[in-house]
Amino acid sequence: MHHKIVALDAWHVPIPPDLLRLPEPHSYEISLCETKSTSTKDIQDRVKDATIIAVTLTPLDASTLSAAVTPNLRLVVVIASGTDGIDKQQCKERGIRVLNVPNANTESVANHVLASYFACRRRLTTMHHSLLNTDEWKRTGTSTKRMHTRNNSLPLSCREEVVGIIGYGAIGQRVAQMCRGLGMTVLIASRKQAVPATENQTSNSIETRDSRTPFTDVLRQSSVIVLCLPRNPETINMISNDEFQTMSQNTILINITRGGIIDEHALLKALKDGMIDGCATDVFLVEPSGAGDHWREGDSPVLKVSQVEADEMNLLVTPHVAWYSAGTIDNYLQTFKQNVENWCSGELSNVIV
Repeated sequence: MHHKIVALDAWHVPIPPDLLRLPEPHSYEISLCETKSTSTKDIQDRVKDATIIAVTLTPLDASTLSAAVTPNLRLVVVIASGTDGIDKQQCKERGIRVLNVPNANTESVANHVLASYFACRRRLTTMHHSLLNTDEWKRTGTSTKRMHTRNNSLPLSCREEVVGIIGYGAIGQRVAQMCRGLGMTVLIASRKQAVPATENQTSNSIETRDSRTPFTDVLRQSSVIVLCLPRNPETINMISNDEFQTMSQNTILINITRGGIIDEHALLKALKDGMIDGCATDVFLVEPSGAGDHWREGDSPVLKVSQVEADEMNLLVTPHVAWYSAGTIDNYLQTFKQNVENWCSGELSNVIV
């Protein structure tokens, strides 16, 4: 069979045109889209003849995946772990396979968690802006008070931190390993609606390796909370007003997986009111989103802040780049290659649908 492969996001994750070695009698041609699709019509024009679609960021909705638009489509390979942009029900109804690339970015994302933690706890961007934009250091001899927490406490060091990890897949496990290596105490949260703790897992326990601590107790006990969750109906707005009220004023909240898990309006209120000490987020409810002077109605509400306001709230934002590294790209391409070649051979790997 001759396959027409359309790589919608080759502008984002470049794919070597000679990467694939399909088993006989399969052959292929590949269309590498080196510019971002600008509309649903643009997407549909690009994939209308495809038998295989490769995608990372571009959404594939029910209309695009309909038989009327993509009559020849048999396989969607997501060159990423998240598949929330794919209408999987439509794929299931049409018998279109959906494969993904799990755990390819684990190391890079875990690194970004630690970078975000240190930047927030040590207030590195605030120090940077203060040094370059004011004469405070020369005038007063010290800027150490700018490193105090929102309730004017001294900054914590790693051995004083209790890290609560919510979501314990590959990324959560790697984050736990790295945090333990730094001397931090690590708590692994049970599901939010989990049954009460047993006598072997009390609410006051500091976890023994991979045992679980009740969700609310993790919020209450942790000085750092890391979200490592997929976005689905169960996790939308998982962290909102009630959860922020449970957290300590010393808490640094870090989100590196998906936007929408934190209620962004509640987050802004918690930061402005000093309910938590700070937040680092790489993901947003709306992506891509304008920010600061470039924010427009409909963009992510958490990004409607100035640099000065962000420093005051100890808010660190990055534009969904935690995944990006040489290792991740290599993992993406090799697993994409494996997924397509295995599928052509009648074998399936990394199946979502």
